[in-house]
Amino acid sequence: MLNLFRMDLYRMIRAKSFLIVLALSALLSLCSTPAEWALFQLARLIGGIDEGFGGTAQLSSILSNPYPFAFLPMIAASLFFYADLEFGYVKNIAGQVPKKGYTVLSKFCASIVLSAAFALVAIAFNLIGTLIFRSISASSEVGQSLLALLMKLILMQACLSIVLFFVAGLKNKSLGLVLSVLMGSGLMALVYLGIDAGIIRLFGLKSAFSISNYMPDQLLGETYPDTLNAILVSAAVTAIFLPLSIWIFDKKDVK
Repeated sequence: MLNLFRMDLYRMIRAKSFLIVLALSALLSLCSTPAEWALFQLARLIGGIDEGFGGTAQLSSILSNPYPFAFLPMIAASLFFYADLEFGYVKNIAGQVPKKGYTVLSKFCASIVLSAAFALVAIAFNLIGTLIFRSISASSEVGQSLLALLMKLILMQACLSIVLFFVAGLKNKSLGLVLSVLMGSGLMALVYLGIDAGIIRLFGLKSAFSISNYMPDQLLGETYPDTLNAILVSAAVTAIFLPLSIWIFDKKDVK
């Protein structure tokens, strides 16, 4: 299993898709503050604002936002999860492990490195882009933001377990990519509203019910997600989708 993980990790970090999407994440993170500065200058020119684009940025706000473009690591993971199926790599390795499902578990473990890499790159380049225009201050909320960072790493893995189910379990890269964009951009909230309405109508609930409070992609978008809720949701989602992906992959023939 360890050798399988090492092979998957090596394959992931050498993949062009991973490097390209990671570079895009770095570029967008670097340009976040400059783009904000450009918009401010445009508003100043049109509206006659006399204020300057100065002030101090809070380190806590940068640390608590490790995935400003959450759909990018999800897309990178989708491409990685399907690569061995698409290029036939899994045929060479599936017969050398006790269970084919171990290849799915190995890819999920490798995706932990992927999500951590995207978080570190986004934070680092956001800091660089911010320092060009503003000074950065460390407030008392840094500890809270570090906890939020940890929770978002866990929540991202829960999201990736869902992506893994559709891409590796059901062997559907297109659906995985679409789901990555929807979850990573927050558009799944519209789907959850429809589900909420259906649940309320089906069970005749009098009080408002929101499934989005228990979905990892929605919690990922919160500035400071509740710690207990984030842990429970992440654990439940991962416990459902990861074993299910492994079980389905074990049952299907490798083509």
